[in-house]
Amino acid sequence: MKREWFAVRTKPHKEFVAQQNFVRQNFTVYLPQVMKTRSHARRVEKVCRPFFPGYLFLHLAPAERVWPTIASTRGVLAPVQFGGCFPPVPDEIILSLQAQEDEKGFMNSTLANGWMTPGLKVRVKHGNLDDIEGIFQQVTGENRALVLVEILRRQVPMAVPISSLIAA
Repeated sequence: MKREWFAVRTKPHKEFVAQQNFVRQNFTVYLPQVMKTRSHARRVEKVCRPFFPGYLFLHLAPAERVWPTIASTRGVLAPVQFGGCFPPVPDEIILSLQAQEDEKGFMNSTLANGWMTPGLKVRVKHGNLDDIEGIFQQVTGENRALVLVEILRRQVPMAVPISSLIAA
């Protein structure tokens, strides 16, 4: 069987710790990141933050899907599961996220245009995610929005670039 992507929930603010520990275990890890501006004590600086706070992705072969080992890795809460089933994340979603990265590996930053209101039906118009429909929930950062999409017969929140959304 081929490798598939799986979402893993991390402990709060421990995405980078989990990433390092998975790399040490020779797992293929994808942790999308965004540069944010932080101001503290009259100082403004750019900081690297996870694009999906609390989550990262592992690319696993069937033999590597040892869920207790993955769950016991430092910085990890548990793999994402629904009723004991560990659903894979479609390759198209990961490829689309990677296509959004700039030359330094950070997600591109765009601002919301203000036309989106919670509950609005939207369509994602970007690359491999073209024509996925969902329900807009909220803007979650400078360049992304939370949209409910149906995956595996469940409504799942997904962060997508704001620039790729159009009203359905």
